[in-house]
Amino acid sequence: MVHSWVTASSAPVSSIRKSATFKSGSTFKKLASIRHQLKLARGVFFIIAFLILFSGFTIVHTFASSDEVTPATGNELVISVDSGDTLWEVARAHKKDSMDTRQAVHAIQQRNGLTTSEVTVGQTLIIPSRLMP
Repeated sequence: MVHSWVTASSAPVSSIRKSATFKSGSTFKKLASIRHQLKLARGVFFIIAFLILFSGFTIVHTFASSDEVTPATGNELVISVDSGDTLWEVARAHKKDSMDTRQAVHAIQQRNGLTTSEVTVGQTLIIPSRLMP
């Protein structure tokens, strides 16, 4: 393998300086500019992602249902659960004759925010007006 070496004396000094300045100055400026643009783009991306995430949490929190039951209206009936009462018996006693008892139980559960059909003594239940005859 043959190596050839170029010495500084063989090329004019002005061309060496120009080529070195040209390569190092403009290349580093371009690289610095690209790095700056990437940092800026990354920062903008994270800000937008944070805003989308924050607004999503805000919307979810806004539309989340609360555990509070709205008060009874004038058409609805408010009853108190006695000893030995079940939700099934309450629904059967206060529903229309043409209505299925399962539908009445479900309607009472929804209206009162109940997740199970268990009721306790002294608990107040609101019977929706659409169930009553």
